Amino acid sequence: MSTSFFRDLSTRTPTRVWINNPTFDEIGLALANGAVGCTTNPGYGGGLLRRAPEEIRPIIADCVRLTDDDAAAADLVQMRLVSRIVERFRPLYDDSAGQYGYVSIQGRPDADDDPTLIVAQARAGHAIGPNATPKLPATAAGLDALEVIVADGCPVIVTEVFSLAQLVEACERYVQTTIRTGVRPPFFISPITGIFGDHLKTVAKKHNLPVAREDMELVGLVLGRECQQLVEERSYPVRLLCGGARISLDLLGMVGAAVHVTVNWSTFAEVLADPKPFDTGYEKPIDPVVLDRLASAFPDVKKAFALRGLTVDEFESFGPVQHFRNNFLEGWTAVRGAIAETRAELALQGSRQSSKEGSRRAR
Repeated sequence: MSTSFFRDLSTRTPTRVWINNPTFDEIGLALANGAVGCTTNPGYGGGLLRRAPEEIRPIIADCVRLTDDDAAAADLVQMRLVSRIVERFRPLYDDSAGQYGYVSIQGRPDADDDPTLIVAQARAGHAIGPNATPKLPATAAGLDALEVIVADGCPVIVTEVFSLAQLVEACERYVQTTIRTGVRPPFFISPITGIFGDHLKTVAKKHNLPVAREDMELVGLVLGRECQQLVEERSYPVRLLCGGARISLDLLGMVGAAVHVTVNWSTFAEVLADPKPFDTGYEKPIDPVVLDRLASAFPDVKKAFALRGLTVDEFESFGPVQHFRNNFLEGWTAVRGAIAETRAELALQGSRQSSKEGSRRAR
């Protein structure tokens, strides 16, 4: 498998690629193929339970032994999983003087409406290492937490961005905080591409809407491009980190722009197998009629592309945000379930051991 595309990407374009939710082997593969960072989310552990249970099960067992609180154990599991990535990307962070090598960590999805808890978990995550980067939701609670974390001088990623209104609010909060404090840490914002399309597909199926799958798959790419144009027009001091890729076009359609894109290893492999990946790119237009059709069919699309389409209080309940959050909750719940199972197994083993020791003493 050739790595020429990713070598060329870094020399021919300002576009950079991150790896998302990797297994241990995929960390090395991504670094070898030019990944400059790594994203994780609250569903990371649940994904590993499906894809690489041999990696996460021992970590769960260790964490269960450290605390009787299942929620705290889940936090520890996430920290352990991210710590091993932070260590692998630390040389890149050091060698680039902090330009690259960031690894994101995001807190509990079942408590992401509490800015105080978001701040506490963000600070705990960043304590893993200087390149460990808190990831905060673009919701009212998450944006309140953003102001505190920026004032701390901590690198930060704002995620769950599915609208121009969220992008603008997050950037304005960052700018105002830097003006007030004089502190300006690295700042990333993640428009979520493929997940937006997944949400539209779910809505279309539920309401039997005659919308082309190809149109729905383009909505996130169009959003990423609109976000980048807005960032350039307003000179916001932010780097876009487009995420949630579902198809290779979610990456390839941004190539040439001064953005970072995070993809799963499966997308790395798909792009590497493409004989002409540079045939697409940021400058290749998408028919504007596609967005018109989507906006006519889906109120959420119309809201997403209007600068004032949502208020801050509406961010959390916005359809694609909820769709993404439900994915996180599913993965987080799977880890909590594995923690409970492991705790029960260890208790049973302890009971059997005690029974054996009692039998020996009785003899």
